[in-house]
Parts: sequence; structure tokens; C-alpha cells
Amino acid sequence: MIDPSSLFSIDEINDLGGLDIVLFTHEHSDHFDIASLNSMIDEFNPRVVGNPGVYRIARRSSGIIRIRDGEMLEFEGIKVHALRSVHPGHHPVVLLLEIGRLSIFHGDSTGFSKSFSAFSPVDLAFIPVGSPSPNSSPSEAVRIARAVVPSLAVPIHGNDSERSGFVEKIKLSNLNIKTLLPEIGEIVTLDL
Repeated sequence: MIDPSSLFSIDEINDLGGLDIVLFTHEHSDHFDIASLNSMIDEFNPRVVGNPGVYRIARRSSGIIRIRDGEMLEFEGIKVHALRSVHPGHHPVVLLLEIGRLSIFHGDSTGFSKSFSAFSPVDLAFIPVGSPSPNSSPSEAVRIARAVVPSLAVPIHGNDSERSGFVEKIKLSNLNIKTLLPEIGEIVTLDL
């Protein structure tokens, strides 16, 4: 699970099959909540990985592993890579997960950085497209998509207009990128 904040109850996480790993890109409250993390630890004892800002807050209550820009961690068959995010906070990061041959980019709340092309190409990208992030917009999101070259892009962080605007801009960009626009809270199973 990535950046769950306080959005999921323990029962909802159980309904998803439990929790082995929880990753945090930065410490803002719409991504990270210490009380929720502590509940997850009590119930599931997951491996916890966080950027320096989350690490600073959670290090006393969990066995959190810090990940910084340019670092890679490997455990349980998963590689987690981090690059600096273009977003306010204490060293926020974007993440690339490699699980076997599957690669997943998570863009937290970032704006564009050409450094993201180091992760290219990816199978799946969660790309921020707008509010409440001060750095992301549908246009910035298309730039991120051009950099990471996903087979499938899912817009995150944005209102309905920003999310659908991103999908439309991708269609008009002549990039060979499929998009998925799930409803907020919708559980989607992908065959990648």
C-alpha cells in the first residue's frame, strides 16, 4: 500500500487481503497519518518504508526503513527505487516498484522532473494531475507520462475535471499510453 494516510480502516485492509508492505512518499496528512500507521502495525506488522520526513516522525513507533532520493531497497522479491519529488516537504520522493517483471511508478504529488525518465519505461504509472498539490496539473502529468512512458496511466490527486483533462490530453498527445479513470474508492483488478 502506498500513501494510505487515514483513508482505510483495518476492516477495509483485511477485505483487500491484509498488508505486507506500506510505503510513504512524504509526510503531508493526505499521504501519511501516524495513528493509522500505528494501527496498521498493530494489526498486520507490515514492512514500513518512508521518505526522510515520514521516517523522522515514525522512527520511534515502528521499524521503518528510510528511503532517500537515488536509493534502492530490495526485500521480499520487490525492488523499491526513489527519486526526488518536485513537491514541498522534507525530502519527498516518487517511487518505482519492481515486482518480478512488473514495474510501477507512483508519482506522489509531484510536478515534472526530467530525472523521472530514469524509470522509463514502466508498466503502470500513478500520476498526479492536480489539486491539492501545488506542483501538479494535467499538463505536468502529461510531461511525467512522456518521461516514464507507461503502458497504463492512472491519474491521481486531482478533481474530476483535472483527472478527465489528463485523460483527454493523453489521447491528443499521440503517445501510445492507455489510461484508466476509476471512480474514487473503486477497486480495480488489472491483468498486467
